[in-house]
Amino acid sequence: MSENCPCQSGKSYEHCCGRFITHRAQAENARELMRSRFTAYVQNDADYLMQTWHADFRPNELKLDTDIRWLGLDIIAFSERGDAATVEFEATLSADGKIDALHENSRFLRVDGQWLYTDGDMMAPRGKSLKVGRNAPCPCGSGLKFKRCCGKG
Repeated sequence: MSENCPCQSGKSYEHCCGRFITHRAQAENARELMRSRFTAYVQNDADYLMQTWHADFRPNELKLDTDIRWLGLDIIAFSERGDAATVEFEATLSADGKIDALHENSRFLRVDGQWLYTDGDMMAPRGKSLKVGRNAPCPCGSGLKFKRCCGKG
């Protein structure tokens, strides 16, 4: 049985983001690219992130914080107009035994048929409580208690 994709699409990794990250297919829209970029962050795949970043906006190098554990992705809104698109998302993460969220409205451009991330505007988390009790289910969906999963440390 295939493992679920980290982007929480409900599909297997192989039939979701895996096909983009392994270059067997290209994302058909910015929402798919956003999901695959989140999965690349989960996997600490800086090469894929750099390859899917528009050259005019891409940093010279990308150092990922391997102490961050990405737990979940929520696509809030998606808009596409021609070769430009926006994806508003909130990603949940664990760092130093604490849960936090990154909320961004990301911009994308389609260049020669390939969607690329350009930049985004950071936003305040949507106001939901990010405090997780030690005996509560872990927000990553593992089925374990928070203290035995992402709350270790």
